[in-house]
Amino acid sequence: MKKLGIIALSTFIATTALAADKKKDWKLHAELSYVVTTGNTKTQTFASKVEGLKETGANRFSAKFEGLFARAQGTETANRWYLLGKWEKTFSKRMFGFLQGDYLKDRFAGFDYRTTLTAGLGYDVVKTDKHYLKGLFSLGYATQTYEDGSSDNYPTANLGLNYTWQILENLKFKEDFNYQTSLSDTSLYYINSDTSVQVKINTHFSLGVGLRVAYQNKPPTDDIKKTDTTFLTSLIIDY
Repeated sequence: MKKLGIIALSTFIATTALAADKKKDWKLHAELSYVVTTGNTKTQTFASKVEGLKETGANRFSAKFEGLFARAQGTETANRWYLLGKWEKTFSKRMFGFLQGDYLKDRFAGFDYRTTLTAGLGYDVVKTDKHYLKGLFSLGYATQTYEDGSSDNYPTANLGLNYTWQILENLKFKEDFNYQTSLSDTSLYYINSDTSVQVKINTHFSLGVGLRVAYQNKPPTDDIKKTDTTFLTSLIIDY
């Protein structure tokens, strides 16, 4: 319960901080999911996502926080934290450059944490009222620390795709895909996919269902599975 409370508090702080800066034109997107089962099986799952976006002329700033905590029969089964900050500078109507830093802590994936700093180019492939497709390519440097205290540093190449389809006025499909590989050992790579469908209730609230897939081709130890999947039903807040 203590860790769940920390995730909930972090979500609240991130949401409040961005909302308080509304006068500076931050757009806020928050997703909250909580599931409890009791009786023969006792489980508890809490997940959250908070994203902020600000556009000022040729500059776009974005930030993201994600948290996932799960417990089954009194044993912790998931504990994942992710933070991201990005600055984009547009060069034309479709092309832009960007700098990005992110931090991932996921001890059930076999490592303590991974940080990555990248710089790259992006292109708005499709940009209409119904469809928005953005492609990204970057090079960077990652530091990964394992549970036994050892660490690894390596240059990276990264590919990303962000797609939004406004199917109906109140129905939206989203897909965020990212591929990251080590340039010193190409068998070390990660694939992350976040797929969701959102149904708008009113101006600020929506309901969503989503599937998150995290794949690592070379886990630190043989007992770690390569693929983690999470299916969530969430309350979504936009303003």
